[in-house]
Order: sequence, then structure tokens, then C-alpha cells
Amino acid sequence: MSQDPTQNPYGGQPPQDPNQNPYGAPPPQNPYGAPPPQNPYGVPPGYGVPPGYGTAPAYGYNPPPPSTPLPLGEALKQLPGQYVRVLTKPSPTTFAMEMGKAGWDIVWVQLLISAVLAAIVGYLGSLINPFRFSSLGTTSPAPIDPATLQGITVGSSLGSIILVPIFFFIGAGILYLIAKAFGGTGTFLAQCYTFLLISVPLGIVSDLVTLIPILGLLVAFALGIYGIVLQVFAVMAVHRLSGGKATAVVLIPVGLAFLLLICGFVFLFALIAASLPH
Repeated sequence: MSQDPTQNPYGGQPPQDPNQNPYGAPPPQNPYGAPPPQNPYGVPPGYGVPPGYGTAPAYGYNPPPPSTPLPLGEALKQLPGQYVRVLTKPSPTTFAMEMGKAGWDIVWVQLLISAVLAAIVGYLGSLINPFRFSSLGTTSPAPIDPATLQGITVGSSLGSIILVPIFFFIGAGILYLIAKAFGGTGTFLAQCYTFLLISVPLGIVSDLVTLIPILGLLVAFALGIYGIVLQVFAVMAVHRLSGGKATAVVLIPVGLAFLLLICGFVFLFALIAASLPH
């Protein structure tokens, strides 16, 4: 009796085909190749969309730090370090990390410091150059009564204590409205706080160097340009705007002020020319 060649003469299961996978069917291969790898580095700062900001890009810092105002005593202790960081590490990230410490108490303290220092520097400037008020409407620096001169000097110095906060809030309010028109999402408090981190230290240095003739004016002008650059970074951080929009927010009032200044000079020269004898 012949034996079936497919049967195992020793019993048991028949031998398997050597080409057959003994572990079952292999998983199907991806006919389209391997999928692209996911980004292993995550979302870079400044380009993601943090929760609560919808689809608007989060420029400057991502996510924004929580608002944690400091007690007034602690805020005063940290102010010098904040000034140094803002001036030496200018970037939207720097301002975004500092703006969470904003509080109206520290805002008013900085305004008071700035106003008092402006009054002191103004008084010292009048002592260094006492002829600023001595030639009112005259062609020669004829001295006026010392008591009157002293009253004018003290009055102008004390007036700066009131005018500094007024002009600051007017300027900050204009920038805030322009930022909102460009889609800004920040608060007025955060904007005022970050702007003071710029204006207070730069203002102190600028007021002091202006006591130096000619050179002081050049240094003050350079500090003013640097202050504009820092304000752009602050607007980017506070209002979550791009660099282009933040630059427009800061430069629009500057351009309008320059245009008004030019118009004022033209009007003044026209009056002078009209008053001259023909």
C-alpha cells in the first residue's frame, strides 16, 4: 500500500511549507510609505495659539504668564532688577514675563518718582542756567527780580509733578486705542506698567544728561529712539500683536506729532515773515 507523500509518516501534523510564515499572516504594509514624523520640538514660543486666544497668533510669548500683582513693598524691591532686564534684554518675551506683576499701586508710585525727579532736574537746570527766564520778551539777558525768578523756577518745577502723570496717561491712552483698533487684546494696566518700565529709567538718565550742553541733547535723542524700540516690544507682548502692527501703533502718534510740529514751525515762520516790513 503506497503512502500519501503529504502525510507525516511519524504521525502528528504535516510539515509546513518552508515559505509559509509559521507565526501567521504578517501585518499589511503601508502602501503609501511611512507617515511623516510628528514635530519632536513642540510649538516654538511666539507662534502657537494658547488657550483663550482663539485663532489669533500669540506673538512674543506663549502662553502668557498669569497676572500675579506683587505687594507694594516687594514690587519696589524688584523694580531695579526689572529695569535692568528690560533695558539689557530687549524682547517681547522680556516684557511678557514682567507684565503679570502689574498693579495700579506700583504704577502710581513710578509716576510719582518720575514726576519728582523731573521737578528736581528742572530746578537744577534753572540754577545752572538762570538766564532761561531772564530774557522774557527782550533782546538781551537782562536780569529780573530774584524773587520773581525764584517763583517762576519753583512754580515750573512743581507744575511738572502734575503734568508728568497727565501727559503720560494721555499718551498711553492714545496708544491703547490704536492698539485696540489693530486687534490688540491687552489691558490698559499692563500697557501702562510696561511703558513705565521703559520711561522711568530712560527718563531719569535723559533728564540728567540734558544738564550737559550739546552732548546731553544727543544722548537724550539716542535714548528716545531706543525707548521707541522698547515700546514696540512692549506692545507686542501686551497686545499680542505682530512686529509690524506694534510698530505702526507706536509710530503713528510719533508721526502725527512730528507733522504738527512742522506745521507749527511753518505757521510761526509765516507770522514772522508777515510782520517784517516790506
